[in-house]
Amino acid sequence: MTTKRIVRPAFGTTTRLGRRSFLRGSLGASAVCLGLPLLDIMVNDHATALAGGDPLPVRFGVFYWGGGVVRDTWVPTETGQGFALPDSLQPFAELRDYLTLITGTNHHNSSPGHIPARGIALSASHDPNTSIEGVGTWRGQNHPEPSVDALVAEHWQGLTPFTSVEVGICRKGPYKSNSSWKRGGDVYNRHEPDPVALYDRLFSMGVGEGEDFGSLGASRQLGRSMLDVVMEDATRLQARLGANDRQRMEQHLEGLRAIERRLDDYAASCQQPGAPAGLDYGDNGSNEQKEAKAQVMSELLAAALACDLTRIFSYEWSATQSEAVYWEVGIDQEHHQYNHDNSQGDGMKAITRFIMQSYAYLAEALRQRPEGAGTVLDNTLILGTSAHAIAGAHNYTDHPYLLVGGAGGGIKAGQHWRHPNPGGNEDAPKVLLTAVRAVGVEQEALGQVGGPGGVADRRVSEAFGEVLA
Repeated sequence: MTTKRIVRPAFGTTTRLGRRSFLRGSLGASAVCLGLPLLDIMVNDHATALAGGDPLPVRFGVFYWGGGVVRDTWVPTETGQGFALPDSLQPFAELRDYLTLITGTNHHNSSPGHIPARGIALSASHDPNTSIEGVGTWRGQNHPEPSVDALVAEHWQGLTPFTSVEVGICRKGPYKSNSSWKRGGDVYNRHEPDPVALYDRLFSMGVGEGEDFGSLGASRQLGRSMLDVVMEDATRLQARLGANDRQRMEQHLEGLRAIERRLDDYAASCQQPGAPAGLDYGDNGSNEQKEAKAQVMSELLAAALACDLTRIFSYEWSATQSEAVYWEVGIDQEHHQYNHDNSQGDGMKAITRFIMQSYAYLAEALRQRPEGAGTVLDNTLILGTSAHAIAGAHNYTDHPYLLVGGAGGGIKAGQHWRHPNPGGNEDAPKVLLTAVRAVGVEQEALGQVGGPGGVADRRVSEAFGEVLA
């Protein structure tokens, strides 16, 4: 996570409140600074822009998983609005108006190995380093183009305290934290696997320089909640708010308190004999607590986006060549090998749907947070994809891309759009460019330029106008 220090304006007597306002308090000798959701007092009379005239913030994120999909439970038989959700997408039944499913696009299939797959899926580029021995045509790991989230971050640098936030769920396998990287590909963003550490960093921001700012750990040692130390500031602010904003503030603070309780309860339980791996949600054991960790991470991320602590995130459910064991659906074999042995079987169908449950949970967490005349999800676009279409075959044909959210009105959500020539195109990079432009980023082109040694030309300058609003 990249940070930028900011100073909170003091609450005054004006009828409007700046978006960059925070609650502040003291915890021992440390300062605590807590973000706020977007309140009515921060927007114009029609809730269509901030009080100063700036547009409501738009966010962009990536939800990435290793292992691909099962095509006959991913691609609907109908296109357009009102399409019937296939089995893998049933977890989005209550969110179907926010779905933009793009199918029938293909990547140039010149490098089928797992290692470059993430680069192709997330940046339309990969490292053609032929000196690295191993399975696959090219095994280099320094993808020259930035991952799509890092590309957006190049345009939005400095807008929020955290330029981007990266979280990781499954920790099994050799390539964790390899699904978000900066231009040049040799700097990867670390995906935080610990919800306590994420909470501590996001919600204990300080103001000033050289201070030992308050943390969740310090608050536990002092027997106090992070929220308690900012309540005096919160009470003073609430005296200025209307009924809707007071209710929104109460919901926001109670939501954060609920997260604190969940983290405290889980940490307490792991101190009991017989549960030594509880604090890391089974990351060091055979049965990772994927769903439990994912829910806490999603709530934390939703709060961070609502408070405008960041506008960009990367959510790594599982990495390329994941070795997670999906015991939750009755599978006792690690995911990577299971891909190769049963890439389109019933077990893979169950695994894909299980992963989509957490993707949908994240989207719902954003939808539950009001913002302006809509919700945070209305002003967010999440690009969901995997390393391959059929991972067991190292296949990029009909590559899976599922966009979720309203993108601030930049996308025609609620539809299944299928490429008119599904078997004869290499247009999958256009999905990435479409997503970037949907959130207002003026990116002329995207992807890798072809070169010697058989490097495929993946550069595109056209987006799918049928998808953009």
